[in-house]
Amino acid sequence: MAMGEHKRIAVILPVGPKDVEAALDTLDSALFYLDKSLIVVAVDNTGPRTGFAKHAEKLSPDIVVLPAPPRAPGADGGLWVKLASGYRWLLARYEPEMILRLDADALIIGAGIEELAAQEFAKNHKTGLLGSYRVCPDGTLRDWSWAARQIRTEAGVRGLRYPARRARLREFVALARQNAYTDGEHALGGSYIHSFRAANTIYAKGWFRETSFATSKLGEDHIMGLVTVAAGYRIADFGGPENPMALEWKHLPDHPDKLLANGKLITHSVRTWEYLREPEIRGIFRAART
Repeated sequence: MAMGEHKRIAVILPVGPKDVEAALDTLDSALFYLDKSLIVVAVDNTGPRTGFAKHAEKLSPDIVVLPAPPRAPGADGGLWVKLASGYRWLLARYEPEMILRLDADALIIGAGIEELAAQEFAKNHKTGLLGSYRVCPDGTLRDWSWAARQIRTEAGVRGLRYPARRARLREFVALARQNAYTDGEHALGGSYIHSFRAANTIYAKGWFRETSFATSKLGEDHIMGLVTVAAGYRIADFGGPENPMALEWKHLPDHPDKLLANGKLITHSVRTWEYLREPEIRGIFRAART
């Protein structure tokens, strides 16, 4: 396989029909804070009339906008197929030291994530994925039980309605369990970081071409955790109280000012925090970029 162009960091960002303005602001945060040796792949599912691609590519020549693949509607397994297309395009052309996955409602709020992630990957060569894993930003434990039940459902008798998906899921689960996989384990999908080694192993195995998950009710983060462990890598905490990522599912983990004061570097979700709504939250973080 030919050597790809080296980059310090790559970003993969899926963008949905309602995410255009939010995604452009998130892209701006990436360009502001991340290393200049950067490539950004936005997977565009916004539709032809939004003009997202034109606006995004004007921000920087380091942003590439790919059309979302067909027959991968919505979120869940459909989002996995969209993200996987971005990974395929990226890894066919580049060798980034790490790959940062961002949601449109995630935001980079400080500089230096590359060095901290590199240090974490260097501690154990089997660590392939960093994010909000076992521990929440407040120190409480995350719950993987829903994902575990759904995996067992789709891999069990009720999964026979989709035989190809069931077969592949059972194959991945069997491989992952050989690597001490706990059913349902994953890093929260709002933002996580793959090492190049782990992502490229998944790519080389052809697993990013797996489209049978398009009908799955599993979240893309559940699937990504599964295939990462099946490929022989481990997930590690990067979103606890002392870590640089501060991630919750549907809202911010803390007031924007506190996240900035505490030195957090990536956060999710900027949709809401108590009485604050997304425009106000993004405005606070945007002001910090000036």
